[in-house]
Amino acid sequence: MSKKFFLIDGHAQLFRAFYAIPELTTPAGKPINAVYGFIAMLRRLIKKQDPYYLAIAFDSKGPTFRHSSFKDYKANRKAMPDDLQSQIPLLEKLIRAYNIPMFALQGYEADDVIGTIVKKISKENIETIIVTKDKDIEQLIDEHVKVFDEKNNVFYDAEMCEKKRGVKPSQMIEVLALAGDSSDNVPGVPGIGGKTAVKLIKEWNSVEGVLANTDKISGKRVKENLIQFADQAKLSKFLVTIKTDIPIEFDLETCRM
Repeated sequence: MSKKFFLIDGHAQLFRAFYAIPELTTPAGKPINAVYGFIAMLRRLIKKQDPYYLAIAFDSKGPTFRHSSFKDYKANRKAMPDDLQSQIPLLEKLIRAYNIPMFALQGYEADDVIGTIVKKISKENIETIIVTKDKDIEQLIDEHVKVFDEKNNVFYDAEMCEKKRGVKPSQMIEVLALAGDSSDNVPGVPGIGGKTAVKLIKEWNSVEGVLANTDKISGKRVKENLIQFADQAKLSKFLVTIKTDIPIEFDLETCRM
């Protein structure tokens, strides 16, 4: 059996905990719901999954390289609530007390940190399990990488992802590029929804393949929009593609439980 490396999408789990547990405060009235929920998740994970390696990736503060290419990236997101922001220092203190490494890099998102770490250990005999519900992460799934929905205790491998999404994990990038992603304000191509995007990618494999064969695509509006918004589709693909080569220092042994 390979040694399992659990890599937690820190911000995704933090937000999930914050909204899953309503008002919860210390006796002094300080909000504590996100910290409580996150640590409860962490304790369950350690107890039930017994990871050999464990690490947590976080977003960095401020804009990322994606904002430099598209100023409206995530423009629809509300600012982090003060009641959540105030809990981050305590959460970080607790994670350090567990001696679990945290990784983040200015200008990049947790997804890029995760993608790079996954790539760095891809040649090792290690099963990597990414703890998140973020569908963007599914593009990283392969024979050595799974995604774990901790709340529902479900592991997603390549076969399950393809059955659920209709395309291979690596093609999730192509589908999101065409359909867009409202959660991150990625525009995609107007008039193309998820089902149409999946159909196009199953036929032409990639955004570039679709754009090169617009003359063969039925549906006047879809064809016209693909031609008119070709550059927007390419930009959207850039925005949804997780980096796997960011300059982050990583030592696997520091993640050993």
